[in-house]
Amino acid sequence: MDFNMNWDAPARLVEIDGNPIPQGADAGTHKMRDGKMLRGAVFPAEGEVRGTLVLMTGYSEFIEKYFETIGDFTRRGYVVVMPEWRGHGLSDGDGREPTRLHLQDFDQNLSDLEDRWEKLVAPLPKPHFGLAHSMGGQISLRAVQAHPDWLRGLAQCAPMHALPLPPLLMAIAKTVATIYRLLGKADSWNPLQGQAVRPGNAETNDVTNDFDRFRRTATLYVSAPQLQVNGASLGWFVTADKAMAESRQTAFLQSIATPLFIGTAGQEKLVDNKAHAHVLTHVQNGSGKFYADGMHELMMEKDAVRDEFIADVAAFFDRLG
Repeated sequence: MDFNMNWDAPARLVEIDGNPIPQGADAGTHKMRDGKMLRGAVFPAEGEVRGTLVLMTGYSEFIEKYFETIGDFTRRGYVVVMPEWRGHGLSDGDGREPTRLHLQDFDQNLSDLEDRWEKLVAPLPKPHFGLAHSMGGQISLRAVQAHPDWLRGLAQCAPMHALPLPPLLMAIAKTVATIYRLLGKADSWNPLQGQAVRPGNAETNDVTNDFDRFRRTATLYVSAPQLQVNGASLGWFVTADKAMAESRQTAFLQSIATPLFIGTAGQEKLVDNKAHAHVLTHVQNGSGKFYADGMHELMMEKDAVRDEFIADVAAFFDRLG
């Protein structure tokens, strides 16, 4: 299956033992309106084509982490396309430190998606569906609100619609951010979060109960250190919080007509599950499911949880036709 993708430049994909590049993969970069080069990749469907899945990653993630999930959907007949976010993987970022995320406006992510939609997604077989994890959930929610014609349906895995932070801590963060911005230091490590240590310890991780899948990602970090994101700037943190607050507004949510499915992890530590229920209550067509035995990364979980989530997402797409 040859899509003749209109890339602005070629790009590579990283392969390690146990995580092979899916057959037929095509990767490249597109140039954004400000000159940044962002990576993307397309993976052909197996057998009869049922449509296209736009697979959107979360905070600190990258295309290679999802090779297994790509296979789950290409075997179901979906072309899978992955737009990598600014500052992630092998895509250009805005931070002075390459492994630190920094944005002045969280909707830069939406602008980046708009800049490449016609080249990267629009030419691929319809219908188009979306599957977004964590931070990608926030970006994708804003995308379907702004572009209701883009996706027939959107599934989200533990989306970042709010963070489980006490109001006092958030108020302190905003005050510190204001001071940093006035001092010209918005692009500095968030003093309330610190700098992550990669690849991390499987036994004490807070995203998955599947240590082998966690170690697979860790091996990718070690094999290609350019893939690492070790934290975000205080400026990124504040603009992300502002976007989440805006997208929780009732009027914003009621304007979303794209059918939405949210998978919520029962052992969640990174996002606020209450926000999932709030979102589903107010969008026009929302449904969800609670995965009691799963941590934040449902697509990287143990087989029982992971397979259930993937099957539920596929069934959601089937119902939409």
